[in-house]
Amino acid sequence: MRVMIVDDHELFRNGLRFQLAAIDPTLDVVEADTFEDCIRLATEDGPVSKVFLDLMMPDMDWREALSALRRLPDPPDVVVLSGADDVAMIRSAIDHGACGYIPKSLKGDVLESALRLILAGGFYITPEVYRGPRVYDGAVRIMGVGGDDVPLTPRQKEVLAHIDAGLSNRQIAQAMTLSEATVKMHIGRLFKALGAQSRTDALAVARRKGML
Repeated sequence: MRVMIVDDHELFRNGLRFQLAAIDPTLDVVEADTFEDCIRLATEDGPVSKVFLDLMMPDMDWREALSALRRLPDPPDVVVLSGADDVAMIRSAIDHGACGYIPKSLKGDVLESALRLILAGGFYITPEVYRGPRVYDGAVRIMGVGGDDVPLTPRQKEVLAHIDAGLSNRQIAQAMTLSEATVKMHIGRLFKALGAQSRTDALAVARRKGML
């Protein structure tokens, strides 16, 4: 898998490269210290699967950079890795197409788990984002096609992303640091929320409703 680290601080890039290599030594990691270089590398040097993107760089507005990456013929999953961890900024990044948001303030095992989840095809976002007007009875309300309102918990959203990535129950359990029994429970509740009978059915419903 080819991934890119985009940050204007070399020390941070080196640290993240070390962490990613420890998780998966087979990763092909490239680096960029500007948004312009990031877009050029992703355009000219072949497709990139994941981009770990800092927001605070001087050469371009991050919204323009994120939009440019999403317009590529084979767009990467863009995951924000930023020192800004306020809820409004996180929601704005997700609204502009980011597939996850990892604050640089995360410590040790939590950061490693977040990186593992992203590399496995999952979605990571801090729990604080779910505390607000978008949360009802512990469920995130996702508006689907035709206005259908489907409640999915954060865990169910993660499980759905893993299923879409083709992971087995065992692989999902490893990525989420859960038991297989707990994963099966989340999958069962996910199927119930979507009105699905199988993984294939769940993915079809999720795509129809614009969740994937």
